[in-house]
Amino acid sequence: MSEVVEQAVEAVLSDGGNAIRIGLPRGVPITGALAEAAAARFGELVSAGPRAVIMTVTGVASITREARAVLAGVAGISALAVLGESPVDRVIANFVLGAGPLPYPSGFFSSESRALAWLEDVCAG
Repeated sequence: MSEVVEQAVEAVLSDGGNAIRIGLPRGVPITGALAEAAAARFGELVSAGPRAVIMTVTGVASITREARAVLAGVAGISALAVLGESPVDRVIANFVLGAGPLPYPSGFFSSESRALAWLEDVCAG
């Protein structure tokens, strides 16, 4: 059970204890401004140290290069699981994850339970 922490320019952030969840809005392009607002709120949530993140991209229309740069530069992430359902979601995830070498483990998952198990495994070691 997770408590919704804030809705930052349509990106919903919640803290479920095991991971911070970022739900990107369906059907709209993810812009630099939206990514910056979500990153700022995320920074407030990780003040106690790095956290695992599940970012849901299901149904996202697109992600701009500016948003990708913002997301790739967010500090405080210990590991990132990008969650999606469709081949289009996978393409969007690959665009986000392909921003360059990320300073933390990352991967795409189509199952939330697998994403959580993976995050638990990589964050334990």
